[in-house]
Amino acid sequence: MPVTLKQVEAFYWTATLGGFVEAAQRLNLAQSTVSKRILELEDVIGGPLFERTSRSLRLTRAGGASLTLGSELLALELRFREAAGGGAGFSGPFRFGVTELVALTWLPAFILAMKSTHPDLVPVPEVAPSVELFAKLVSNDLDLVVALDPPASPDLTAVPLQSVVLEWVSAPGFGPAEDLIPLIDLAQYPVLTQAEGSGLQRLVLDWAAANGMQANQIVQCNSLNVLAGLAAAGLGVTVLTANYFEPEIRAGVLRVIRTEPAIPPIRYFAVYRTQDLSPLGGRMATIASQCCDFSARTLPGRGAGP
Repeated sequence: MPVTLKQVEAFYWTATLGGFVEAAQRLNLAQSTVSKRILELEDVIGGPLFERTSRSLRLTRAGGASLTLGSELLALELRFREAAGGGAGFSGPFRFGVTELVALTWLPAFILAMKSTHPDLVPVPEVAPSVELFAKLVSNDLDLVVALDPPASPDLTAVPLQSVVLEWVSAPGFGPAEDLIPLIDLAQYPVLTQAEGSGLQRLVLDWAAANGMQANQIVQCNSLNVLAGLAAAGLGVTVLTANYFEPEIRAGVLRVIRTEPAIPPIRYFAVYRTQDLSPLGGRMATIASQCCDFSARTLPGRGAGP
C-alpha cells in the first residue's frame, strides 16, 4: 500500500502542532480522521511515528527521521499545484490577522486583491491587538499578520509597510488652550488608551515615558472609534490617526493637540513564518505591501460625528 499525501499531511501537522486535536482543527477534519490517517501511515512504514505512552505527544526515532522528509514532500506538492494551476491552484481558507486600523482602512482592498490573484482562496481575517495576533502566528493559528512591532525572530519574516502618523486629540473645549505644547504638559490630563496588547498604544506610551511624560490612563478600550467618541465627549485626550479622523476634526468634533516633540511615525509590517510549507504567507505579504493605504476610509455613509 503506497503512502498518500493525506496521510503525510495528517502526520506533519500533528507533529508540528503537538496534538491530534490541533491538527484536526488546522485541516478542518474530525480528530478521528486524523488519527486514522496516521495509523494507516504507520501500517505502511511498519512502525509507530509517535510515542503514545507519555502524557505529551512525542515523536519516535522513525517519526523524527520522517518529519523533515514529510515537510519536503508537502512543500513539493504545493509547488506542483502552483506550477500546474497558478494562483488558482490554492484553495480553502487563508487565516490572517490585522489590527483595527487596517480593518478600518485598507482591509477590503487587500481582500479584493487576494481574491483577484487566488480566486479559490477563502480569506478568514481576524481583527485583534498586535500581541495577540503575533502569538497566533507563532502557534500556527494564523498564516499572516499585519500589525505593529513584530517580535524579532529568525522564524518570522517581516515585510515593511507604510507608517502611520499619530496625533493627540481631544474635544475642542478640553485640554490646553494652545494647539502646540511641550509633551510633558499632557501629563496633567486624563488619557484614553487602547487596552493591553495594542502594539500602537504600547509604542506611543513607551515613547512618551521615554520623553518624560507619564500618562494618566483612565479608560482602556480596544476600539479606535469608541476612543474618538469618548474624547469628543470631553473625557480626556487620546492618540488617533488624524488622517482617518479628518472629517471629525474638520467638523470641529475633535481637535488636534500638537506636542514638542511630536509622536514619531510608526511603521506597520506584514509578517509570516519564514519556514512555512506554503508560499502563500509570503505572497500575501507582497500583496499587502501593494494595497497598504492608511488614508482610506472604509466605513460607508459615516458622517462627521464620532
